[in-house]
Amino acid sequence: MSDLLKLATECGAIKQGHFLLSSGLHSEVYVEKFHLLERPEVLSAFVAALLPKLKDSYDRVVGPTMGGLIVAFEIARQLKIPASYAEKLEDGSFEIRRGRGVKKGEKILVADDVMTTGGSVRRTLEAIRKRDAEVAEVAVLVDRAGEVPRDFTYVYALRHVLPVYEPANCPMCEQGVELVKLGG
Repeated sequence: MSDLLKLATECGAIKQGHFLLSSGLHSEVYVEKFHLLERPEVLSAFVAALLPKLKDSYDRVVGPTMGGLIVAFEIARQLKIPASYAEKLEDGSFEIRRGRGVKKGEKILVADDVMTTGGSVRRTLEAIRKRDAEVAEVAVLVDRAGEVPRDFTYVYALRHVLPVYEPANCPMCEQGVELVKLGG
C-alpha cells in the first residue's frame, strides 16, 4: 500500500459500501474528499506528492468549488502563486467570477480533489478558456477514473481506480445492498 493510500485510509477518506457517486455511477468504494481536505497535514502531504509531477510553471491555479477550491488554495500556497475558483452556475456550467479571476494569456494549472469522470475538470477548463487564458496542466489529488479522459491529460498524487457501475448493471443493487449518497 502506498504512503498516500495508507494516509487516506487512516484519516477515513476511503469508505467501503454501496455508493452513488456525483457522476450518477455506483461504486463499492467512496473517496470522502473532505476527510482529505479537513486535515491540513493530510492535504499538504498530498499536494507535496503532486508538485514534483508538474511539468511547467504557472501564473495561477484554478479549482472548481467546493473541494477543488481548497486543493487549488493549497497548491497555490505551496507554489506561491494566486488561486482562483470556478463556481457552478444553475445551468451546470462553471464561471470564474470572484476575486481577480483569470486574466487573458495567463498560464493556468487546473486543480481538483477526486476525479472519477472528469466532469468538474471539463467545466473548469471551459470557464478558463472563456477568459482566453492558457490551460497549461491539470492536477488532481486522487485519480479514480476507470477510463482515462481523452480530451485532457493530467497528473495525480494517488491513483486509486476501483470499479464503477451504471445503475442498471450494478451488482450491489442486484444483491439489495442499500445505496448511500455522500458528498456531492
